[in-house]
Amino acid sequence: MRNKLFIAYRLLRSKKESRFISIVTLSSIIAISIGIAAVIIILSVMNGFESEIHQRILQLNSHITISLKESRSDIDTLIERLERIEEIKRVSIGYQLKGIIESNKKTSAVIVKSFNGDLFLQKINLTSIKRSEVIIGQELAQKMNLRIGDRLSLSIPNITAKGKVSFLNNQTFVIKKIVVYGLQDYDASLLFINEQDADEIAQANQFTKKISIDLFDIYQAKRITMMVKDIFDGKDYRISDWTEDNSVLFSAINIEKMTMTFLLFLIVVIAMFNVIVMLSMSIDAKKKEIAVLKTIGFNSLDICHIFFIQGMGNVLIGIFFGCLLGVTTLLNLDQLERILTSVFNLRLLPSGLYYIETMPYLIKINEISIICLSAIIISILSCLIPSFKAGKQDPSTITRFHNG
Repeated sequence: MRNKLFIAYRLLRSKKESRFISIVTLSSIIAISIGIAAVIIILSVMNGFESEIHQRILQLNSHITISLKESRSDIDTLIERLERIEEIKRVSIGYQLKGIIESNKKTSAVIVKSFNGDLFLQKINLTSIKRSEVIIGQELAQKMNLRIGDRLSLSIPNITAKGKVSFLNNQTFVIKKIVVYGLQDYDASLLFINEQDADEIAQANQFTKKISIDLFDIYQAKRITMMVKDIFDGKDYRISDWTEDNSVLFSAINIEKMTMTFLLFLIVVIAMFNVIVMLSMSIDAKKKEIAVLKTIGFNSLDICHIFFIQGMGNVLIGIFFGCLLGVTTLLNLDQLERILTSVFNLRLLPSGLYYIETMPYLIKINEISIICLSAIIISILSCLIPSFKAGKQDPSTITRFHNG
C-alpha cells in the first residue's frame, strides 16, 4: 500500500506535458471546496434562523397548551397532578381570545392573552399590569397611531347557538407599555390584559380557560403530551404542543432547507465530474507508465488502486478545505457583514427582518458530517469508473501503439 501511495503521489506531480491536467486538478479541488463551504454556510445560517424563530415563538407561547371545551370542577386537582411531573417546569391558566380594537377611528383584529404576573415577568420581562391596562406590540401601535397612555376600545365577538355574531363587553383600556415581541405577526396583533379583566370578558361570553405548560426540555414536548393525555380523560379538551401549533411554519423552513441544500450540493456533484475528467486525462497521459507498472508485476487491481487513491486524494483535500472555509466564514460572519456594509453598502439582512441585527448561524457537527460523507460516497463512485478503466489497460497494446 505504501508503494501505491508513493506512485500515486508521483503521478500527481505536474510535468510540462501534463500542465493542463494540473489545472483541471486544481479547478476540481477548488470547485469541491467552494461547493462544500456553500452548503455548510447556507445550512448553518438557516439553522440559526430556525433556532431564532423557535426562541421568539416560545418566548410568548407555552410548550404545551390544553384548551378546555367546557369548565371542569376538578381543574385544580388536574393542575396539581401536572405539577408533579418532573419534566414540567411551570403550569399556568389563562385565556387566549380573538377580538377587535378601535382607536383613532381605526380598527384592527387582535389576539388577546391573559396570564399571571409571574409568566409576564419570566417570559416577556414585564411587570404585572393593573385592571383596564393593556400591553400592545410596536407594529400594532404604529398601525393604529397609538402611544403610551392612549385609550383603545376592545370588543370580543360572541357566536350564538344560531350562528349569529354579536360583540359584547366593549371595554376601554389604557396602554401601559408598547413592546417588541420579536416576530412581526405578534407585534401586529398580540396584546396582553389583566387576568381579572380577561375573566370578566370570558365569563360573559362563556369562554373557557387554557392551561399552559412550560417544560425544562422543549424537545420532550411530544412525550410529555402523551403523559398529559393520560391525566385528562374524556373528550372535553384539546391538547397540542408547540411543534403542532407552528407546524406550517416549521414545515416551510424544513422544505426550504432541504431545497437549498440539494441545489447547492449540485455544485459538489458537478465538481465530481471534473474529477472524472481529470482522472481520465491523467490515465491517457500516463499510458506508458501503466504499461511499465504492469510489466514489472503490478496487476489490474493495483493500477486501479493507484488512480483511485489519486482521485480520492484530490476530493479529500477539497472537502477538508471546504469545511475549513465554511466554518471560518461562519465564525467571522459579523466582521464580513460589517466589511460588506462599509465598503459596498450591502446588508446581508434587510432592516427590521425579525428584528435581527446580525446574521444568525448554528453549526451542527452531525449535518457537516452528513455533507462530507455524502460527498465522499459520490466521489468514490466518480473515482471508480476511470480507475477501473486504467486497470483494464493492456500493456502490449499500449506499447505497440506508442512504438508505432
